[in-house]
Amino acid sequence: MSDSEKQHSGHFLGLSIMMFVIFFTWGAWFAGIGRFMSEAGMATSIGWAYSTTPIAAIVTPFFIGIIADRFLNAEKLQGILLILSSLFIAAAPSFAKAETANIFLLLLFVHTLCFMPTLSLSNTIALKHLKDSEKDFPRIALFRTFGWIAAGLSISFIFRFDTSASQCYVAAAAALVAGIYSFFLPATPPAGSDEKVSLGDMVGAGTFRYFRVFSFAVFMVISLLICVAFMPYWANLSTFLGVAGIDKTTAFQTWGQVAEIPVLFIVLPLFLKKFGIKWTFAVGIVCWIARYYAFSASAGLLADGAASANMVMPLLLVGVLLHGFSYDFVFISGFLYVDKHVDEKVRAQAQGLLTVFTQGIAFLISSQLFAGYYFSKVVTDTGNFTQWKEFWLLPIAYLIVVLIIFVALFKDKKPVEV
Repeated sequence: MSDSEKQHSGHFLGLSIMMFVIFFTWGAWFAGIGRFMSEAGMATSIGWAYSTTPIAAIVTPFFIGIIADRFLNAEKLQGILLILSSLFIAAAPSFAKAETANIFLLLLFVHTLCFMPTLSLSNTIALKHLKDSEKDFPRIALFRTFGWIAAGLSISFIFRFDTSASQCYVAAAAALVAGIYSFFLPATPPAGSDEKVSLGDMVGAGTFRYFRVFSFAVFMVISLLICVAFMPYWANLSTFLGVAGIDKTTAFQTWGQVAEIPVLFIVLPLFLKKFGIKWTFAVGIVCWIARYYAFSASAGLLADGAASANMVMPLLLVGVLLHGFSYDFVFISGFLYVDKHVDEKVRAQAQGLLTVFTQGIAFLISSQLFAGYYFSKVVTDTGNFTQWKEFWLLPIAYLIVVLIIFVALFKDKKPVEV
């Protein structure tokens, strides 16, 4: 093995560990906090709990992106942010009750302000040190999946924190480890350190010119619109699964990450190569529609009294397994598309822009509209299965419209100079 091959192998392993621990941190609390809050008398605050990550994704990426692009190595910035995030989420369980829900939400919010920028920073670090990003990045991203699976299994079977705020302590420990580890990652210095910083740069203006390219603009806007339908899966599914008779809901949801393993390692790279970004993205949307249909059909069968929870288990499992295609075909395609269509000097800002659109603006609308307002209107305190069936139907209709618009308007063209 040559020195360059050894270096690439070392980078691949190191970056894989980085992805694992960062997503263990997120998975430790994100999938299960909704069920805990529902059973702890804080159900009315669930929408706001799941709004913390999108608000943070809106507020921080451009500012953090400009620091990574101009001033500070990305791996060092990531390390500082992760260590800070661990401190705030470690303090949250002390206030996890109805009378101090606002303090709990505030600490969760400050945690996400520090944590969310690391999603785009980790992309920037990985893409900088991979020889063949289209081949290697999906495989690096596979370790995000392993991290999320490990977190879900740990919460359900090792710590038994499915209905406990102590899941936040697990997230805090992982964030601290990830933060320290970041300082040992390959150096990723600022690509545009020799350029002056303007006020426009601070709000991500370096990426705005790419919206003059019609296909780029369509891709970014559609990415936003798709993700508006995303949050019911995370915020409300664990509650629905609990009502349907599943106890270890956090562990059950990790089947979605299990499905990501063959998708990321085999299916997605081959699909991208053969069909390109457009049809990979479109199939991802179809899978989102199919999984919500599986949940709606399960609720309908249970409402009709024609099936027991065990009899609808295959449908519920299919719905969760579809997450592997739903998430990876949309999000990984987005990371790769943006990476190829912007200049290296604003790449961190561009990844931040995608984060703002998808995990920021879209997730905020989704958590407030679908997971918050619409959920509270349709699913009452009793939460019968007829109500759950209706709840899962709206995102289906919405996504069908988005899919038609995307297929009609988007053209998968080669990058152009702007």
